[in-house]
Amino acid sequence: NDISFRFSGFTKCDFKNCDFAGSVFEIVSFSGCRFPESNLSNLDFGDADIKNCDFSQSILINSIFQKLKGKRVGERKKFDLKDCKFENSKLENGLFVFCNLSGISFGGSNLERGVFERCNLTGTDFSGANITGTGFQDCIIKGTVLDIEGFISYGGSKGFTLEK
Repeated sequence: NDISFRFSGFTKCDFKNCDFAGSVFEIVSFSGCRFPESNLSNLDFGDADIKNCDFSQSILINSIFQKLKGKRVGERKKFDLKDCKFENSKLENGLFVFCNLSGISFGGSNLERGVFERCNLTGTDFSGANITGTGFQDCIIKGTVLDIEGFISYGGSKGFTLEK
């Protein structure tokens, strides 16, 4: 595979059963696109603009969602994914850094061993998602939906204190 996409824009495209694994996205935009049953593993979406895309039933293993701000190491800017869907997706070992994921659904997805760092998870739905071994660091967790297995996994990964 290893396809390079440079200076490309895709609007309202259906990428069904496509294999983009290991490709390079350089100044690429996706707007209103769907990726059912497509392989998007081992991708860095940092140089992609993503708006209103549906990644439901996609394979996104080892994929990275973070935007670097400049040349300085560790400097990041917000990656707004709040109008996207990730239901019933394979997101094992995925990395989400400084992402706005408020109100979206990861329902039924496999997020094992993933990392959410400095993400806004307000109202995010993890119902039926496998978050075993997933780390949540400095995230906004407010109105976030977890089933009992998710609550136990979250508590085990993050730790929490119950107050009277």
